[in-house]
Amino acid sequence: MSESVPTFDLPQNTSSNFNERPVLLKVLCILSWIGSGIQIIVSTLYSLFINETVKQEMFSLLPNQEMIDMYKDIFNLMDKTSIWYLILYLGNVAFVYMMWNFKKMGFYGYCLIQALILLVPYSVNPFDFNQLLISAIFPIIFIVLYGMNLKHLRN
Repeated sequence: MSESVPTFDLPQNTSSNFNERPVLLKVLCILSWIGSGIQIIVSTLYSLFINETVKQEMFSLLPNQEMIDMYKDIFNLMDKTSIWYLILYLGNVAFVYMMWNFKKMGFYGYCLIQALILLVPYSVNPFDFNQLLISAIFPIIFIVLYGMNLKHLRN
């Protein structure tokens, strides 16, 4: 009876392991594509279907002026940023695809796109540093996790 004793030697077929995509990179790319896809769909649907008539109908359903003012601010922000978000998230999809294909340039593009996505709302509203910090939590986490995979990416 021979038992298989685990060792820490390198596997015999290291060339196939070199091109194998790490699990963390797979998970990050898939989550990034899902998030970007949802934002692309929302931005597209908003741009295509939300017009002044729809907004007025929605305002008529709201119970008080305070709610109406809040929704007017939200619609104002969405009117001015939805196209920018659409463009930036399409770029995000492309850069994540580059990382999926082990291209280091995808990481740098992803970082730039994430910074721009964070700054888009501040082109419309006055700058509030606390909101920026809260909004930056997930992009920073993803950038750090993608950065942990830089050793697998090539130039």
